Amino acid sequence: MSGDSSGVPNRAVTLREVADLAGVSVATASNALSGTRKVGAQTVQRVVDAAAQLGYRRNEVARSLRTGLRNTIGVVVPDVTNPFFSEIVKEIEGRANALHWSVVLCNTSFDIAREASYLARLISSADGVLLFSTAPDDAAVDPLIRLGVPVVAGDEPILVPGVGSVVSDNEGGALLAARHLYEAGGRVFGLIDGPPTMATARARVAGFLRGLESSGLTVAPEHHVRVPYSLEGGREGMRQLLQSTTPVDAVFTCTDMQAIGAVFEAVDRGRRIPDDLLVCGFDDISWSSRIHPSLTTLHQDAERIARRAFDMLVSMILEGAEPSTIVLPVDLVERESTRRRPG
Repeated sequence: MSGDSSGVPNRAVTLREVADLAGVSVATASNALSGTRKVGAQTVQRVVDAAAQLGYRRNEVARSLRTGLRNTIGVVVPDVTNPFFSEIVKEIEGRANALHWSVVLCNTSFDIAREASYLARLISSADGVLLFSTAPDDAAVDPLIRLGVPVVAGDEPILVPGVGSVVSDNEGGALLAARHLYEAGGRVFGLIDGPPTMATARARVAGFLRGLESSGLTVAPEHHVRVPYSLEGGREGMRQLLQSTTPVDAVFTCTDMQAIGAVFEAVDRGRRIPDDLLVCGFDDISWSSRIHPSLTTLHQDAERIARRAFDMLVSMILEGAEPSTIVLPVDLVERESTRRRPG
């Protein structure tokens, strides 16, 4: 097979060649690249890798130059019902509408296989992708970059050359939480962690532990629990903490959804917040100021994340701009859940 100096073949690559290289049927390769039917995440990865290796995408792009851009971006989020991601989607849709662009919204429900399927589908239907990942995985994103699809990661960083990122200072924010809980009177700390695949969880845990270390404190193994990023996950995390042999008097959660669930569970079990249990979350979603007691949290600016990520992606699509990494500051918002009465 002859090709140019970049290794891309001069003739059009067929779907049969992609399927053969991936070791699957033509039908499976078609479904993996279009997302029309469910295909296993590992199979999708093999097909996308094969397409990238053979230059399949490049030939499609060459044929599409007659009509120009699709004026469509893909937005992949893990939980569209979470107010944090709802704010992000709203901001992106508003900015896309101003450009007369369409948005393809993909809700993964924290399903890794579903995320892989959506990414494969967007290869042939979108000019670029804003990825708020369920499981930031270099292997899942690298083929899109090799296929020429601009990608900007939001909230969850993805450290792949060619991928832009707009994230919050997760470690620094969690460090503020640790110091605040200590100053508010906490001495026995509970930590409600998130899924191990989430970079935000790892950074927030690291920052919280570092903040405690500055006061000569730590979190006992029995007081460090890992649960999903959800309200029910927060309930489960609090149930585990309240069953420990040594009661905690201060709890940090990696998200507000977890914190709200934890508050509900603690109140249901007779704990008084903040009188005998301090709780701090992370995100500052709209619900945080509306529950009782209102939730102390770290404010990350969802609209700003969406705006900066969208603008970066559009520049990459229209101007061929280089991706960059933007880290936005977070602020502690003190509310009733850590405000103990004197005495």
